Formats: sequence, structure tokens, C-alpha cells
Amino acid sequence: MIVDLRPLRAERGATLIVACNEAVASQIPEIPFDEPVAGDLTLVNLGSVLRMTGHLGTNVELTCDRCARPFRQRLTANVQEEVDWRAAEEFIASDGVTLALDVGALAREVLVLALPMVARCDEACAGLCDRCGADLKGGPCACRERTVDPRLAPLSRLAGLQGTGQQ
Repeated sequence: MIVDLRPLRAERGATLIVACNEAVASQIPEIPFDEPVAGDLTLVNLGSVLRMTGHLGTNVELTCDRCARPFRQRLTANVQEEVDWRAAEEFIASDGVTLALDVGALAREVLVLALPMVARCDEACAGLCDRCGADLKGGPCACRERTVDPRLAPLSRLAGLQGTGQQ
């Protein structure tokens, strides 16, 4: 969606509210936006700057970092930006004259930046066994019995004492 900013630029204090509900590509092949980006933006001409505020959201399919299962997550982002009119090259359309805002590009930028650094299907996800690769979501696997490296045995004894209050 392209929004013409010329009427907004013409008058200081002018406000424009833009409702967004359009398909936007994330441009990350592994993490497409599953549904149209929805939300609203309020654009205000403050004289030398354009203030953009609002809220945008969509759903994405992520892969859990612990169990490697895909899951859907709601992705939301608050928009709070001020852009200098004179330095705003992104507002100049291909004709070199028209002042326009590409709402899809703005939505893509803020939503991609809102992606979680760590993707978890559930905070309590037990993940995969580091030995056999079994999914621990259903309980322990057959190889859960661990042998302690004899060189580290003194440390395991210390860990046991730590919980008893002895030193």
C-alpha cells in the first residue's frame, strides 16, 4: 500500500490515519508472514519531521529452537518513528517528485525486527535428547541414565553438597 503524503506535507499539524490490512512478504524465505499484516498508523506532520505511530501484527510460523517442531506465533510491533522530511529519501517515488510512504515496506521492517531471537514452542519445552535425538516432550528417553566422567566426579559431589547446606 502506497500512501500519498503530499496533502499531509502541505500543512503543519496535519494528521492522517492509515488502516492496514494487506499481504506483505517478509522477504525471509524460512519465515513468511502467514496472513495479511493488520493494524493502523497515525502520521502527523510536525513541521520538519513526520511522526509515525501505530501498531502492526501478523502470524508467522517458526521452528522451535529446542525440539525443532514448527509452531505458529503472533508477531506484533509498535511503530514509533520520526523521519526528517528533507532526509527522507524513502518518501520520494520513482517519478522523483511524489511524496509517498510504502506502508508494506515499513510493516516488513518493523515486523522482521520484532522476530524473537529465541523461538520456543513453549517455555517448558524439554527439547531433544542430546544423545539419541528423541523428543523429550512426552517424557524421558531410554538413554537418560548418564555416566559421569570420572574427571568431573568431584564437581558432581560439590553440586550435591550445595543443595544440603553443607560446605
